[in-house]
Amino acid sequence: MLVVKRNTQKLLLGVAGSIWLGSVLSSFSVQAASSAAPGSVAASASIKNHSSVTSGLPAGITPYYLGELTTLYARQHSRPMWSDTQLVKAFQQQLAEVALSGVQPQFNTWVTWLTDPKLSGFSRDVVLSDAMLGYLQFVAGVEKNGGNWLYGSVPYKLAAPSAAMIEQWQQAITSGNGAAFIASLAPRHSQYEKMHTALKNMLTDNRPWPKLVLADSLRPGDESNALPVLQEILLRTGMLSQDSAAMPLFNDATAAGNTAALRYDGEMVEAVKRFQHSQGLQDDGVIGKRTRDWLNVSSQMRAALLALNIQRLRLVPDKVSSGIVVNIPNYSLSYYQNGAEILSSRVIVGQPKRKTPLMSSSLSNVVMNPPWNVPTTLTRQDIIPKVIQDPGYLQRHGYTVLSGWTDSAQPIDPSMIDWPMMSAGNFPYRLRQAPGDSNSLGRYKFNMPNTDSIYLHDTPNHNLFQKDIRALSSGCVRVNKASELAALLLQDAGWNNARISSTLEQGNTTYVAVRQRVPVNFYYLTAWVADDGKPQFRTDIYNYDDTVKTGALALSRAGLLLQ
Repeated sequence: MLVVKRNTQKLLLGVAGSIWLGSVLSSFSVQAASSAAPGSVAASASIKNHSSVTSGLPAGITPYYLGELTTLYARQHSRPMWSDTQLVKAFQQQLAEVALSGVQPQFNTWVTWLTDPKLSGFSRDVVLSDAMLGYLQFVAGVEKNGGNWLYGSVPYKLAAPSAAMIEQWQQAITSGNGAAFIASLAPRHSQYEKMHTALKNMLTDNRPWPKLVLADSLRPGDESNALPVLQEILLRTGMLSQDSAAMPLFNDATAAGNTAALRYDGEMVEAVKRFQHSQGLQDDGVIGKRTRDWLNVSSQMRAALLALNIQRLRLVPDKVSSGIVVNIPNYSLSYYQNGAEILSSRVIVGQPKRKTPLMSSSLSNVVMNPPWNVPTTLTRQDIIPKVIQDPGYLQRHGYTVLSGWTDSAQPIDPSMIDWPMMSAGNFPYRLRQAPGDSNSLGRYKFNMPNTDSIYLHDTPNHNLFQKDIRALSSGCVRVNKASELAALLLQDAGWNNARISSTLEQGNTTYVAVRQRVPVNFYYLTAWVADDGKPQFRTDIYNYDDTVKTGALALSRAGLLLQ
């Protein structure tokens, strides 16, 4: 299972790095002086130094890190830094993956340059080094900034990597440890090699992707002329075997000369169920809009989705010893103790307009029979309109109106409030829902400190867990197996089942401190490779995957570097 990582790699600058940093700063000072006096001898020297790097480059190629490259190659006496072909191949594969993720368009540019047949010799060496500087900045900064870089809609700003990071690279070249250094830049996660292999396999299918067009949902037993297209898609996604595909699609009536449509049944339905399962959809064999949309996603675009989620692995540690992890788009929770999963549960997460945040915290206590103090936003946006339409709404659902949010707040008679005069902006009261069967938090609430007031909780509406798309809450996470989770945590705190049952029956609100704080991590992965070796994809409920549209522009050229 995968979980958001918060520890940040520390890069230390040694004595050699300090000396080199001084030379870099000195060089930059000269360059700054030359830019201040463009007509001076210093400016001419700077231009001459730049030309030693750029003179052989094809037209239209200008290195992004020209100043840094000039300094680096001067230090190397213009010797190539990429003479090892295996080293080049390893780096280009990682570079192609970042380009496909779409997080920064400049990576697409580097991939385009490196697949230009006119680029060769020392000029190619320069472009590889230029791309390496950009990659070093990405690798060094992604753990701290990944929440924005890998989930935002705006590309992050390119900058020069730290002198320490550059020095690590240079020392690796000098000592002959370049291969190990390049390998260390890849995501350190057991999923990486699996996803890398799946990505490469998907890129080999570069034929035009067929489009499945259906006027309505296609159900088992229905007839449709679209079955040949469906069959091709299922074959190319690996959901239908060649042997099954060799079986005739035609029903008896068609074989007898009737030109009626083909029948959707048998192995074709089973293949669709397998496909639905791999997308996290209800595997009923019915091809509705969501299933059809996923069937129309090409292997090439799936490769780009894998590439983006490969970069997200950098925020996700490989092993979980103890703690609770939630993958938001998979609507799943897992609880680990001593490295073993002891509970797995479906969850409901925030709807797109009220997103569940990526976060890391730890459980502090379990609340039995919790009351619900309704957040002001929900009161204004959801409840007030209902009360205006139905004055008896509050009483039926067990709400009390309080004069404010302090401990001394007093109950207010709802009938004394002029509800039609209330609006989203002028409701000064607090709503509290009493514990009970209809309480929105159910029988359990699991508190954890965080700035977003997010927590795990039970729910009285367990029927909603049967839906395949469960982005339905206002941000907090509803747990299907909340009672099982509570039992595990309460038993660790010294409670037995009889005491738990008695407390629930009494109905009194009871807070039980967690004996040892349990880490909780929410993360967001929409693609990975399952234990059976098959890629899994999930619907991007928060539109965090939009960057792959940029990455897709590099598909054909990135594929060349991944061969």
